[in-house]
Amino acid sequence: MPYSERSWTKQKERSSKFWLRLIRGIALKLPRFAVLPLLYPITLFFVLISKSQVAASRHYLRQVLDRPVGFADVFRHFLWFATTILDRVYFLTGRTHTFALQFDNPPNWAESISRQPAQLFLGAHFGSFDAIRALSAKRLSLKIKIVLKVDQNQNLVKLLNDLNPALAENIIASEGMGTVFAMHEALQNGQSVAMLKDRAVGDETTVPVKFFNDTIAVPVSGFKLAKRFKLPVNVFFGRFDGGNRYTIINRQLDYTADTPIEEMAQAYMDMVAEQCRVSPYNWFNFFQYWQRSGEAE
Repeated sequence: MPYSERSWTKQKERSSKFWLRLIRGIALKLPRFAVLPLLYPITLFFVLISKSQVAASRHYLRQVLDRPVGFADVFRHFLWFATTILDRVYFLTGRTHTFALQFDNPPNWAESISRQPAQLFLGAHFGSFDAIRALSAKRLSLKIKIVLKVDQNQNLVKLLNDLNPALAENIIASEGMGTVFAMHEALQNGQSVAMLKDRAVGDETTVPVKFFNDTIAVPVSGFKLAKRFKLPVNVFFGRFDGGNRYTIINRQLDYTADTPIEEMAQAYMDMVAEQCRVSPYNWFNFFQYWQRSGEAE
C-alpha cells in the first residue's frame, strides 16, 4: 500500500464524544490533581486496544531510547500524551496558575519578536502547543494564527469553540490556496503564523528527511513560504517535563536565499530529534510515519 494512503489523515479518530465530554466536564469542575488519577485506567484501556498505535510507539521508542522497550515504556508514552490532552482544557480556560511554565531563552525570543512581530513558527506533534500559546500570549503579547486541518481535528475545533471562542477565531483552515492567502494576510498585518510540519496534509509536496534511523516525508510549504517572504523561521516546542511542568523552547532556523528546501527540512527535523532525545515521551505520532524501503514519497 502506498505511503500516502497510510497517512495520518486516513486514520479514524478513537476519541469518542462521550469520553471527550466526560473528561472535559470533570476537568472543568475539579482541580488537575484530582483528575490525573483517572488517566491511568483510560490510558491502559487505549494501550490494550490500540495495536497499530502501540507498534508505532515501540518502533519510535526503540530508536530514541536505544534499548529494548517494555510495556512500561509504551504506557508512559501514552500517559504523557493523555496528560497533555487533559491539560489542554486548563490552558484553554485560562487556568495557567496550575502549571509551572518557563521559557528556555526568553530574552532572545522577546527581542526577536519586538524586532519583527510577523514570523513563521514551525512545530511538531511534540508536547503541547497549548502551553506555547498560553505562555507566549501572556509574557510576550504574541498573537499567533494557527494553521489547522479542520476536518481532521473536529473534536479540537469544537473544544476551542466551546471553551475559548476567541482562540478559535485565530485558526486558519488548511484548505489549499485559500490557506496561503490567509497566511499572507496575517503576516502582512504583523501577526505570526504557526503550523505543525512533521505530517503531510492531503497531497502536500514533501521531501524525504532522516529522523533517527527512519526516512520520513516532511511538507515543504512552510519553508517555501519563509523563503518567498524572507520570514524569520522558528522551530518551537512546548515540552512536557512531567508533573505540572512545561518548558517552552524556541530555536531559530537559519537559512539564506540559496539554502535548498531539502536542507531546511532536514535542519528542522534534526531540531525535533534533538528534543526527542531530551524528552522521548513527548513525541505524539502514533502511526506509521516512516517510509519502508522502496516506498514512494
